[in-house]
Amino acid sequence: MPRGGAGRIKGSQGERARARKELRAALLAAARELAEESQGFEAVTIRKVADRVGYAAPVVYEYFANKRDLLHAVVTNGFADLADRLDAAEPTVEAAAAVVWDFAVEEPYRYHLMHSLADVPFGTSGTPASAVRCFELLKAAVTAAAPDHFASTVDDDAATDLFWAQAHGLITLAFNGRVKGGRERARALLDCVATALRTPSQADSLSRGHE
Repeated sequence: MPRGGAGRIKGSQGERARARKELRAALLAAARELAEESQGFEAVTIRKVADRVGYAAPVVYEYFANKRDLLHAVVTNGFADLADRLDAAEPTVEAAAAVVWDFAVEEPYRYHLMHSLADVPFGTSGTPASAVRCFELLKAAVTAAAPDHFASTVDDDAATDLFWAQAHGLITLAFNGRVKGGRERARALLDCVATALRTPSQADSLSRGHE
């Protein structure tokens, strides 16, 4: 890829659109790679991202207004990827728990950013569409497991929020070395959280199936 200049993409309108989409994806991938190497997004800069893909910094600014804009895109892209994984998995709460855990293990810094970047609204009309899709897929699994969950007296999303909070709490505690038994035990506890969501008859049936 060229260094310097405006990085102008040539070709037909369709070719230019595809090339811009590919370059944007490459910039986001570069940011994730740099975060993995430096153990977090704090050290990621526009210049470093540009260097990684072989362009000058002004090209990155054609896609992202600043670092905050870049990180916001990393977050929305992260929820899109997580939603795709949830959509491809079995529609069960146990499978959803496994997907969320595996995503966090494979991309811990992106997972952390998804849950910590300031000024990203959740539970409002301004919530990123990818995060909404992610939540709705989790909600479908939780609702199927516990259609009469006691938290539904609060609202229709309460049971899913509880599951999300417990899963995220276990992941965070395990990754920070703040839970007995480390990651292995935390992963087992997450399975317990998922199974406990089921109605008593479902949980008993599932338990007998593993005997």
